[in-house]
Amino acid sequence: MFQKIEEKMNNLLKKYLPLWIILGSFLIATMMISAKPAAIANVQKFVPPRVQTQVVIPQQYQVKIQSQGTVIPRTEIQLMPEITGKILKVSPKLQTGAKFEKGDPLIYLEKRDFELSLITAESSLSQARVNYEREKAESELAANEWEKINGGRASDLTLRKPQLSQAKAILAAAEALYEQAERNLDRTIIRAPFKGRVRQKMVDVGMVLSQGLAIAQIYATDYVEISLPIAEQDLVFLGIPLDGSFIEESYQPYVELFTEFGGQELSWNGKVVRSSAEIDSKTRMLSVIAQVSDPYQKTTNTLPLKVGIFVKAAIKGRTFNNIVKIPRYTVRDNKVWVVNQEGILDQKEIQILRYEDDSALVSRGLDVSDSVLLTRLAVLVKGMKLKKN
Repeated sequence: MFQKIEEKMNNLLKKYLPLWIILGSFLIATMMISAKPAAIANVQKFVPPRVQTQVVIPQQYQVKIQSQGTVIPRTEIQLMPEITGKILKVSPKLQTGAKFEKGDPLIYLEKRDFELSLITAESSLSQARVNYEREKAESELAANEWEKINGGRASDLTLRKPQLSQAKAILAAAEALYEQAERNLDRTIIRAPFKGRVRQKMVDVGMVLSQGLAIAQIYATDYVEISLPIAEQDLVFLGIPLDGSFIEESYQPYVELFTEFGGQELSWNGKVVRSSAEIDSKTRMLSVIAQVSDPYQKTTNTLPLKVGIFVKAAIKGRTFNNIVKIPRYTVRDNKVWVVNQEGILDQKEIQILRYEDDSALVSRGLDVSDSVLLTRLAVLVKGMKLKKN
């Protein structure tokens, strides 16, 4: 009997086993769901991006205008003799590349012929003076005699006036010949007309010079000039007359010249003294002329401002008030992003005075309470909250 009951129980268990498994799984799942911890909501907090800014500080600013040019001598001439003569001696200062001062003797010519001419002229001058004094005395004597004899009106011939005039003319001619002979003798020493340097020597000892024959190519070094072309849009910032007239010294703009030579950066200071009278037909630019005085004097530079050097120039132009200088990359379509005192991003339209290198000079549109955004962000939205460093 027990065996039958056991068999019956086994049959029931096998028959309803899937149901018991499902029911048990449901109970276990219910217990696990009831026992799980409560979910905590994760709310992400917004952190304002940290950015670099530039405080808006209006200031007085002097515009700098960039240009470039080649150094040229203010005067360059071919030295020529005024008389004909044989070269007796050449000064070492007439060698190619040598320097000289104003009045230095450069060439000595044989002068004996000119000394003889001076002696002859001096003799003629003495005779003319004696002749003039004699005619002057005879004219006075004739006038006195006529006064005693008649007392009326006498002819010029009676008073020996034509003879006196002739003697006076002969004396003037003799004085001129003497002066000419004296000047020719002095010209046997050819002197430097100005302070300068020799570009090329063309003669030497033993040559016979004649008028119009070039002795040497020389140039002045008391000051040099640099022609600096200026773009049309920059001319208004110079503040100088553009008619080619000389600028008064107190109004001459300063200019800094600089170049790189032998791995070293060299600089010199000069002034703009005038503008060219016409616009270059090729470049459509007007040039201004800068001068540098005594370019060969000893300075902190290892190299003087030699003729032929190519230099860059920065000309100091007009001065403007209430100018804000900001990086050029921050400006786009005449607009700039700014951050106010509360850290709120905004975009403002500005007026650009001009661009200089990597900077923009803003004349209008920014307030002192603003800070110009310098950091490049991927997304820029008005009203965005930012944190300034």
